[in-house]
Amino acid sequence: MKIVHGLMLATMLTMATTQAFASEDMAEPTQEAIFGFAGALTTEDMLKSAALVPVDYERNAILGGGYQFYPYQIGNLRLGGEIGVAARFGKGFTGEIWAGPVARYEQIKLGERLFITPSFTAGLSLVTDAQPGREREQEIKDDGNANVLFYLGPEINVSFSEDSSTEFFWRLHHRSGGGKTLGNMKGATNANVFGVRYKF
Repeated sequence: MKIVHGLMLATMLTMATTQAFASEDMAEPTQEAIFGFAGALTTEDMLKSAALVPVDYERNAILGGGYQFYPYQIGNLRLGGEIGVAARFGKGFTGEIWAGPVARYEQIKLGERLFITPSFTAGLSLVTDAQPGREREQEIKDDGNANVLFYLGPEINVSFSEDSSTEFFWRLHHRSGGGKTLGNMKGATNANVFGVRYKF
């Protein structure tokens, strides 16, 4: 029940945040997207994990996906919300759900057929239990609870045409307590994930 209540809270916060940005000038036809990804959890903090290599990885993998909607736009900046679900497995099996507002800066052109789109998701993440490995170790170290933490998802997307409905991405899948703000936790987990998104 705690997970259900937490997800409802995260979803309401997502809706409230995106609604707060609303204005007639920002209104655009809502763009939607679904995405899936796979990756591995690291033993490092957020900054070191983002380096991709060399990074020490745990024997824990993550497989997930989600839904995004973008009802607002300011120039090339799209604003909306995201909700996702993932399975974490290897040393143990745990589930995760997260939700939060998302912003993306549309299509930085690097060539005739190469477009880069950075984006950032921030919200709340809920898990069924601490994943054995770094997350569980951090939970013990801080005498905390990793069940409900902050979620951050900095991301780089790549597409090969300006109007492509499909793009590929790398994301740092991050959970933490925000300096013991939630769950009496500092850090928790980081994962480097790669995925594909379909926009409609």
